[in-house]
Amino acid sequence: MRERIQEMEREEQELQFRQFTNETALEVGLAIIEEAKSRGKSITTEIYRSGQRLFAHAMEGTSKDNEDWIRRKNNVVNRFGESSWHVALRLREEGKSLDQDYGLPIEDYVGAGGGFPLIIEGEGLAGTITVSGLSDQEDHDLLVAALRSIRVSAT
Repeated sequence: MRERIQEMEREEQELQFRQFTNETALEVGLAIIEEAKSRGKSITTEIYRSGQRLFAHAMEGTSKDNEDWIRRKNNVVNRFGESSWHVALRLREEGKSLDQDYGLPIEDYVGAGGGFPLIIEGEGLAGTITVSGLSDQEDHDLLVAALRSIRVSAT
């Protein structure tokens, strides 16, 4: 698990943006949808910057529940400044939980994969890029693959 956590730390350093506009959000969101389609998966995805939702799409086969998962994953990313899967695995390794050790209600926070910090160089954490609909690891991996696919053009 330690190796996976270190890998996620590297991802969070690697997948930062020099700038992030509303147009960038559209490009990233569409890349996420295309990545899901290429894998034959159905997801819901949302992108927020400074509390404003810049992109949202729910593919066929998803439900309103996915939006709640996104909200709870975003809360974790915003609280810890790391991907929601990174936080979940680190807490597991430490034998801790969001509710008992941090006092964060499970209705509003979830240690699950799919939430990623939108980090802008020189600005820091500016928002969230989030996917819901698959297993924890699949949500995380799909999102990272999509971010890597557009990194050159979006930075």
